[in-house]
Amino acid sequence: MNSTLAGIAARIAELERELERELEVEVARSRRRFRYRVEKGRIAFESETAALHDALRQGVLAFLWSAPPLSLLVAPVIYSLIVPLAALDAWVTLYQAVCFPIYGIAKAERALFIVCDRGGLRYLNWIERLNCDYCAYANGVVAYAREVAARTEQYFCPIKNARSRAGAHERYRDFLDFGDAAGFQDRLAALRANIRKAP
Repeated sequence: MNSTLAGIAARIAELERELERELEVEVARSRRRFRYRVEKGRIAFESETAALHDALRQGVLAFLWSAPPLSLLVAPVIYSLIVPLAALDAWVTLYQAVCFPIYGIAKAERALFIVCDRGGLRYLNWIERLNCDYCAYANGVVAYAREVAARTEQYFCPIKNARSRAGAHERYRDFLDFGDAAGFQDRLAALRANIRKAP
């Protein structure tokens, strides 16, 4: 990677760290503002806030009545994706459990990617909570699978593509340039060592 790209990548990495810090501050502000805390992994609202949430919750029948008819018709198609998502989740978990130890690749921690906590919001009816948890699970599984795939790619073939690639994972920026045979031989061991100590 040339010095200009390396400088941009370093600035991006610093901005991502700054963004993470600011997001943590924002979450702390939200906890104070909306009066909740996390206790042993569970969300607990203050009693007044919980009562307000209960009062604001739309009933299931009213929710269904106000829903566009087409959205109700396509709901089974949307929820049918749970089968391949659950299969992907199970298979990726098995894949990294079996393969990563053989190559010394650090495992991706599933719980960091799949966070389904919006179902505890009392101002949502049970259908809305189910929808929220479904979306959180779907996006979490995809992010988890992407990280496992990214670690695999970094170990076996950390080479950039010849053409630009939309939505490349964050590890991709450190990959070797396409066509850099000498760099591949020189840096492959270092890239593999880096994946062994992945956070």
